Amino acid sequence: MNRDRAVRVRRLGWALASALPLVFVAGCGTWEKQRTAEIDRPAESVARLAVDVRTDRPAQPGRPITVTAGDGRLYAVSLVGPDGKPVPGGNAAGDTTWSNSEPLAYGSRYTLTASAVDVYGLTSTRTESFTTLTPDAETHVESVLPEADSKVGVGMPITVTLERPVTDPARRAEVERRLQVSASTPVEGAWGWVDDTTVRYRPKDYWPVNTRVSVATSLLGVDFGNGVYGGPGKVVDFEVGDAVVATVDSAAHTLTLERNGVDIKTMPVTTGKPGFTTRSGIKVVLGKAPHVLMDGTTVGISADSSDGYRLDVYWATRVTWSGEFVHAAPWSVSSQGRENVSHGCVGMSDEDAKWFYDQVKVGDVVTVVNTGDAKSMEPIGNGYGEWNLDWSQWLTHSTNGPATTRRL
Repeated sequence: MNRDRAVRVRRLGWALASALPLVFVAGCGTWEKQRTAEIDRPAESVARLAVDVRTDRPAQPGRPITVTAGDGRLYAVSLVGPDGKPVPGGNAAGDTTWSNSEPLAYGSRYTLTASAVDVYGLTSTRTESFTTLTPDAETHVESVLPEADSKVGVGMPITVTLERPVTDPARRAEVERRLQVSASTPVEGAWGWVDDTTVRYRPKDYWPVNTRVSVATSLLGVDFGNGVYGGPGKVVDFEVGDAVVATVDSAAHTLTLERNGVDIKTMPVTTGKPGFTTRSGIKVVLGKAPHVLMDGTTVGISADSSDGYRLDVYWATRVTWSGEFVHAAPWSVSSQGRENVSHGCVGMSDEDAKWFYDQVKVGDVVTVVNTGDAKSMEPIGNGYGEWNLDWSQWLTHSTNGPATTRRL
């Protein structure tokens, strides 16, 4: 071995020799730390559990019961009611907080058992029993539209009518939170109040075609004041069908119907004459009837007036509560496609009116353009005119603002 090589070997040996004590020291330090931890391990868990219930007063079912772990993480939480069934919770094991995701029943006793584990692996457990309040009276959702298991058009809003008025913003906000909308195709939408007992859900844009929608209407736990609380509700499911949109051009005297973006048919029509101009704007089909007796006195026209009428009308599709329809008007066929002579309705031939009647469903859209008049569809109160408000305008009717539907 030459001299230079010998020097390199000796230097490598010194380097290895000097490194060995470092590894050993590090090993001793780790072992010493573990040994110290074993020595310092407490006899009982240091994890602390806090539960926001009180034994001296009943809990409100609408407010979630929250469990919080301090100096540790939750190991298990069980909340059981009088029926022995566990109440679902919103957080998973290993989190530091837990709360129930479903409201509790009124006048019932519950038992909550929570366990947390600390850094030493020691478990702390706490059990609390409590009762929920009993209301003086209950109030419920009176009705929901669309009807359960129906198929509607893309413009159909969800309308919930309550048994009693709600004016307080905080209570309105709670009602909006409890009325849960789920959809197979999630959409952005918002509840908006159209009066003190009616709240309506409108998507930002028309519903997607073939969407399944579910509305949960339980108001359990909602405090309406003066000892009155919300009662249980039901789940209403419906389906959105094809996108059927009719456009009535009053200047051209035509109605064009499209399905899923494709024009299907254009027909000659007549709309409102001067003084009875058809409302311009977006309307939604409210209902259909094969026969309607139309009487001018119901809309303020005197029976002995030259404009008075009392007619049997067929294939009537209603678009406003004030009396606008798309219907058969055989008496005005000579004017259809040429001039506007009706009292505000859209008149068509018997054949075209029957065809239109068969094509449309509740919730389909009818838009009237080029009326040459300032008379517009009311956004609130005369049908489903909410689509005449832009999104920011609609949100002024909402307490909580926009939210994306849950996924079905």
